[in-house]
Amino acid sequence: MEFQEIMQRLGIDANQVLEAIVTSDMPYVFVFKDIHSRILYVNQQFYSKHPEFKDQPDSVIGKTDFDLFPLFPKHAKQAYEDEQNVIKTKKPLHIFETEGQDARGYTKVAHTRKYPLLNAQKECVGVFVVTEDVSQDVSIVRENIEKNTLLTKLNQELTIENTQDALSGLYNKRFIRAQLNSLYNEYQKNKQDFSIILLDLDDFKVINDTYGHNVGDEVIVYVGNILKNIQHLLYTNMLPCRFGGDEFLVILPQSNYNEAIEIAKNIKEAFDNQKILLETFHDSVHLSLGIATIQDETIHELIERCDHYLYSAKKQGKCQICHGE
Repeated sequence: MEFQEIMQRLGIDANQVLEAIVTSDMPYVFVFKDIHSRILYVNQQFYSKHPEFKDQPDSVIGKTDFDLFPLFPKHAKQAYEDEQNVIKTKKPLHIFETEGQDARGYTKVAHTRKYPLLNAQKECVGVFVVTEDVSQDVSIVRENIEKNTLLTKLNQELTIENTQDALSGLYNKRFIRAQLNSLYNEYQKNKQDFSIILLDLDDFKVINDTYGHNVGDEVIVYVGNILKNIQHLLYTNMLPCRFGGDEFLVILPQSNYNEAIEIAKNIKEAFDNQKILLETFHDSVHLSLGIATIQDETIHELIERCDHYLYSAKKQGKCQICHGE
């Protein structure tokens, strides 16, 4: 049912309804213009927004935006073109415009709607303009975006904190458990290989006892940096982790037995060919390594088997790689 039919059925004068809306104290600026964009009527909120005309309210009637706002010809030209488009197409137009800044330095935003005014013959005889200050709404959206950005950042930091070892910068045991469980589930479903390498620093206790725990901590940081560099430069899929103390674990998703051996050799070579230069300690850091690729076993059994190979590497003279085949 059309609006006019409803008004007639209820015996309501549509003109009175329109007048009640236009003259209300709602925070909207109402402006009626003719087909030449000359102002026919403005409500009181117009004068609140433009107090320079408040003392002479009739001075705006019959004027265009070019007359009232000579310092803003681009704005007046755009308003005129928009209104002529509404008159030509008989279709409403919605516009969001910026209007300077508020006291906090935020940009003020106005939502302007322009509707065609039609006579009884459905001819367009003018434009009805409604302007609403939506700065508060935009401010709320902006604040929500800022809050969401902050929450996202905090969540990312919490995720990093929960899965990253503070000293070495490598993944921690929480990450190890989650990652190995995920890889194990994939292995059970699709028989997708994955391997692990356990690394233990040779003679780390001697370093701590001789040079102090501060130097020992620097060595842990150094090992973390080397493993991250190898990951970045050579094997982006490898996941270097700190297993505890001076023991490290490298998880190798989708890597078979032979690929794991090749990666282990490159890791050992990287450490053998570099020296850490501290105030009191100038030497290479050597590692013993054990390698294991998943078989029909549990995660616990896989780690135990890999630890057994690591122990064998230590028994064989340290700075060795040991694997099962």
